[in-house]
Amino acid sequence: MEKGFTLAETLITLGIIGVVAAMTIPTVVSKFQEKVLKSQFKATYSLLNQALRLTNYESGTDYYKCYSLQGTENGVQYFVYDECKEFYKSFFSHLKQIEWEKGNKVPVPYKGKAEVLAEGGDVTNSACSFSYVAPIERHTLANGSRLYLSDTNKNTHMNLFMTVDINGEKGPNKWGYDVFYLSPTKRANGSLRIDEAICVMWEKGGKRAANMLYDIDEVSKDWFIY
Repeated sequence: MEKGFTLAETLITLGIIGVVAAMTIPTVVSKFQEKVLKSQFKATYSLLNQALRLTNYESGTDYYKCYSLQGTENGVQYFVYDECKEFYKSFFSHLKQIEWEKGNKVPVPYKGKAEVLAEGGDVTNSACSFSYVAPIERHTLANGSRLYLSDTNKNTHMNLFMTVDINGEKGPNKWGYDVFYLSPTKRANGSLRIDEAICVMWEKGGKRAANMLYDIDEVSKDWFIY
């Protein structure tokens, strides 16, 4: 007498396999996407820091006056932005670009602060206006990342901030996933690095740029959470 699975037993087995797959595959995919985004963040961050080093080297012994200052007296943060126009001219000369456009065109619908907060996201500074919604320059780098500059006049520190989309239009185009606010920052020890800007927001489930930096930069882990 031949033995085998009945149709009912086969269907039950396939059903169990389907349930297990439905429970595990989304987690696996999410972990994979997180790993990819972290790798893209690290690659873009390295490009920005390298351009910053070359810019500083060319400027001589003094930095261009375009940075936020951390670790100041009584914990007060100051902004230096008299030479941001000159700084960014040199900075972008050291970044291999495939596209540059002037104007307030934003090709993807990044969410504003009110929408991010309404959907369960968070901010570090509720006073920030996040003026990426009206950038004056859009730079697309050779690795596909995109940088937006919001302002280059001397009347606001917003010109310090770069909205960085680490994979351009690919998505998810969400704050704390592939979109971050970064800025050149001078620490109390005199080091100048690309760092998390003072204005930061992240959508539900996302990460602060500081936490992304903490994950990828073993040497500077004591810098980024503040």
